[in-house]
Amino acid sequence: MANDSKKFVLQILCPDRSGLIAAFTQGIAQTGANILDLTQHTAEDINTFFLRALVECEIDAVPKIKEHFSKMENEKSMEWQLHDAEHKTKLALFGSTTDHCFYELLLSHRDGALPCEWTCIISNHTVLEPLARAFNLPFFLVPSYIPRPEQDKKFNEILQASQTEGIVLARYMQILSKEFTETWKYKIINIHHGFLPAFKGAKPYHQAWAKGVKIIGATAHFATADLDQGPIIWQSVQQVADTGSIEQFIQIGKEVEKRTLLYALKLWLEHRVFLHGERTFVL
Repeated sequence: MANDSKKFVLQILCPDRSGLIAAFTQGIAQTGANILDLTQHTAEDINTFFLRALVECEIDAVPKIKEHFSKMENEKSMEWQLHDAEHKTKLALFGSTTDHCFYELLLSHRDGALPCEWTCIISNHTVLEPLARAFNLPFFLVPSYIPRPEQDKKFNEILQASQTEGIVLARYMQILSKEFTETWKYKIINIHHGFLPAFKGAKPYHQAWAKGVKIIGATAHFATADLDQGPIIWQSVQQVADTGSIEQFIQIGKEVEKRTLLYALKLWLEHRVFLHGERTFVL
């Protein structure tokens, strides 16, 4: 490919039928694009075909790709998207008082492991302000006591001004409104401990320890109006010993949360997450 070539991620979702892979790969080839990586999956229980392809092409071939697959939409009853693989998605970090997930994400980004750009840190406390300064990020305080509509207004003003494209809730301990989650539908990624719904409320690790659990887990998911019920992106678990203390449980829990959120965010940024209704498929 020439120096003016670019890489794109093509996502396709459609009813399954024979000949799909051949049709799509031939379509890519006809536009002059080169396939660098391709993953496909058929969910037989819902008769749905998924495809993710990393392609490289000349800049002037992009309109050809879009035109080609637009013509196939009705014929294949397909949904498709073409993403610039080199685009750094602009993300805002929401947090409260804990910082373990923040450090994991910020340090991973600094090391080049996350293809994104942090726009700001938004919090309902001032605890994370020094962290924002340390990483040269704007910090915005939106207290919890402000009425919900006013909170939403402030959130959206900040996010719009910073051209934010997505949100990561890094242990943000405040329920978001239905209106806000609808505005940012499937663009908010949240992390929570994997004991829900068995151990709801305060001190879930204390509750889990008291019940003698054998594993600790965490779930990264899209935030929706239903608390912790959004489509799941990734989950991780860690075996724990009965001889462990509550303090050890909490520390292990933090480690699981960090790696689960980081991996889920990377999957989303790389356009590996497909949504079919409220169900996710990761390719």
